Amino acid sequence: MAGVWLKSCLGLAASLALAACEGELAGLAGGSGAADGKPAVSKAVGQREATVTRNKVRLTAPDGFCVDPQSTRATQAQAFVVFGNCAAITGNPEEPQPYVRAITTATVTSSGLTGDGAVAPQVAKLNAFFRTADGRAALSRTRKAETVTVLDGFTERGTLFLRVKDTSPTSFDGAEDSYWRAYFDAGSSVLAISVIGFTNAPITSAEGLDTLRGFVGRNRKPIKTITADAGAKPTGG
Repeated sequence: MAGVWLKSCLGLAASLALAACEGELAGLAGGSGAADGKPAVSKAVGQREATVTRNKVRLTAPDGFCVDPQSTRATQAQAFVVFGNCAAITGNPEEPQPYVRAITTATVTSSGLTGDGAVAPQVAKLNAFFRTADGRAALSRTRKAETVTVLDGFTERGTLFLRVKDTSPTSFDGAEDSYWRAYFDAGSSVLAISVIGFTNAPITSAEGLDTLRGFVGRNRKPIKTITADAGAKPTGG
């Protein structure tokens, strides 16, 4: 039974692959100026929450991060939500900005499980899985285990935190190859959240982990707080 569940981790990790969206993320963490260098004049207000999938999972960002509607993709079954610098996304210099220069990606996938969820009961085995060749291949953008090194990892309150280095090519210019990622339950859905810094303004491991914990703390929810509604329309894309 555990072996079968661990095989499903391949799909869980692959669901957060950045390759499909990396090309759209380059401007989300910078300052509030426009792309041509002119001062931003927008008065738009950023979206700090998104409700996605038929399970009505509400994602909430820490201060300074907002949903990027251009990069976010959502269906009834799965969602990929990108959070970046509120001022950069809206072009409004009066919007808040995070204390780190980073973007955060969140993938939401229905686990199909009730009770204790999918991640929490197996979190130690999931941690071990990502140290194997299959697990490292699942984390790799090119699906090659040799490109990935798991630098750190620990479990906390049913959540798996991983510090990953992926040396495979990326179309997202300027992204650091090391980042923090967390897997955890949100009701009967599984969330995978990554915090990614930039090579020209790198964030420390501690800053990345602190930012990730901020996202996890706002979005880790017991099953009873999320009501499935097949007729609900996702707001995240």
